[in-house]
Amino acid sequence: MDADASPAGTRPYRSKLKRPCDRCRSRKIACILPESGPCRNCWNVGKSCTFDKPPNPRNREIVNRRASTKPTDHSSYFAPSPDRSSEYMRFERTNHGNTTFQVDTSVSPRVYHNRSYHALPTTNRKQAKPAASFGSIDVINNIRDTPKIQHIRSLDQLNASTAQLFGTSAESDPWLLRHCKYDDNGMRHLHGIHFRNVGGVPVEGLVPVHFLVTEDSLLVPSKEATSCSAEVDVLKIRDELNEMIPPKFGVRLVPLFMKFVFPVMPVISRSQMGFMSKITEQSLQNIPAHLLAALYASALPFKIHDPQLVLCGVYDNQICDKLWRRVYQLIMQEIHTPHLSVLQACLLYLQRLPVGSQSALADSPFLWSFLGTTVGLASSLGLHLEPRPWGIPAWEKRLRRRLWWAVYVEDKWRSLLIGRPPFVDREEWDVQSLDENDFVVDGQDESLENGATFRSFTKLAIIADDIHQTFYTLRASQRMCEDFRISINAARPIREELQAWYASLPESLRIKQKHENNYQAPRIEARSPPPPPIADDKYPQDISWLLEDLGYDGQGLDQLPVVDFSELGDAAEATLNAAEKCAGIIVNFVGALTPVDFDTFWYPWTRISFATVSNFILLLLIQAPTLQHASRTKHLLDIWLQNLSRQYKNHENLMSLGLVRLRTLMADGLARNFIVSPHLAEVLNTGTTGHGEMPTDNTWNIQQ
Repeated sequence: MDADASPAGTRPYRSKLKRPCDRCRSRKIACILPESGPCRNCWNVGKSCTFDKPPNPRNREIVNRRASTKPTDHSSYFAPSPDRSSEYMRFERTNHGNTTFQVDTSVSPRVYHNRSYHALPTTNRKQAKPAASFGSIDVINNIRDTPKIQHIRSLDQLNASTAQLFGTSAESDPWLLRHCKYDDNGMRHLHGIHFRNVGGVPVEGLVPVHFLVTEDSLLVPSKEATSCSAEVDVLKIRDELNEMIPPKFGVRLVPLFMKFVFPVMPVISRSQMGFMSKITEQSLQNIPAHLLAALYASALPFKIHDPQLVLCGVYDNQICDKLWRRVYQLIMQEIHTPHLSVLQACLLYLQRLPVGSQSALADSPFLWSFLGTTVGLASSLGLHLEPRPWGIPAWEKRLRRRLWWAVYVEDKWRSLLIGRPPFVDREEWDVQSLDENDFVVDGQDESLENGATFRSFTKLAIIADDIHQTFYTLRASQRMCEDFRISINAARPIREELQAWYASLPESLRIKQKHENNYQAPRIEARSPPPPPIADDKYPQDISWLLEDLGYDGQGLDQLPVVDFSELGDAAEATLNAAEKCAGIIVNFVGALTPVDFDTFWYPWTRISFATVSNFILLLLIQAPTLQHASRTKHLLDIWLQNLSRQYKNHENLMSLGLVRLRTLMADGLARNFIVSPHLAEVLNTGTTGHGEMPTDNTWNIQQ
């Protein structure tokens, strides 16, 4: 008699091979044992299922007693084996693909927010107490209706349907949905409503994950209501796109995207798009129109690197704008039924760099609102949750993780540079840091690249978030502005993080020293008084004399000096020196950039960074407490203006905002636009021409 066919509420007969496993017998719970593989209890909590101990007589009431199955070993949980669409999920101990999933229950969610999984909140643990219910009689009665395996299936490649996440406080409680009966694809169909259980969770420390699957046809009225234009017809968009960018040019644009954009925006799956073999016109037609248009628009700025592409759109300077317009229209139409391709298009749309007169203006509020839409879409798709335990294909796990970190980078840098509250909350995501496994490609023995550039930038974005949360939230700003010592104490660990981050960079990503450039900067031996520097339009102005005065050793970001807080004056002086040193490093770095450095992909919000540097140096100058600080910072400002002006010729769209901001404040003279101290007024009026502050040639006197 089959064990699963036993009458409800009775203990089925078991042969020697079917006797309860060691763990179930020791815990005195019913052993739900299928024909093969581990028992249901061991499988559910990821424990070894063994039959080594000899059987002992037991009382049936004890066997049927309800008991907890909470594991006592918190060192690891079980990750799915390498998946294929035709296989099912199995759980194996320790490593999977060189990645170990671990939960440290001793670390609180607040401290552990961006480095591992959130510990399960106490309130949810109480709600989730039925986690051990596979050992109870009421569940045994229905166990025959639960599949023994769950096939690995994509969340993104649903046929004419869309999946969106049920959050932990959603109207359909994930803790309730976990008790539903799902088929071997993880689906539960309830008339017009469909639930998808991703599998793999819950495990200790992770919450259940379920998605609501909605048929696209039900949302057609909503899509029509928010369509940007009646002219947007998905069936005709493809023909229009092929007319703007003929496929014969499209197959040449995509490799440019892979070369210039993908290393810093790895937002596509190369294997799924067929980009690992020869790119064909047919492979392009399989890409959704909104994503393909975004790929084309992102790659067009680099068409100069392909002689045949120079002819593409040579007589239509507006072709890139037309493509981006179509991308936006299609995003707004498809956002009701989003797949990962919609989010990919959103992230690429955010990389659109303002051109022409728009490059000299600050971003309009639209861009910040669109970022909020993108973050909201990412949350709806469940990208903020670690997908590695889920029953989805390996390529989709890698893509979802990279997409989340791309969203995170956008949110943290834009919120810091614009001064807005970030959309991504520290307590609301648990995706682990990227590693080399996130950049492998299906069917390839080895990864073509390990994503070093993007991985380094995600780590820097975490530090940027720390800076924002420490200094620039509303509450932090109010607190810091009143207490200098608190600010210094808060800054030191962040500087240590920056130093450690810089030290971890590959050599190819570090700041190149002067001897690596194609010129020899003049060395200044005498400083009393030093000779005027000789400027060459081809090369940056040398400021080694200033950096040497400040103690810069040319090895990246220095630590804050140790200061004696018993004397606030000493602390303030040390801080000013460190700030001027930082400004000098930035001025030197930007001045050393070559045309080749600009002939690559730059995040569009870096243009705000150049404007921020202008603001930083001006702040140091206006608040300079002594003649020496004012003189030193004024020379920094002059060299910064010169560098911006020269680099403007190399990349107008990146430098316009910073240059316009600076020239606007200096046009009528700083003394006319700001309240200046007597010693600063003396510096501004000494040895200058024109308005007294903007030299008209490349030579001026330097005073110590």
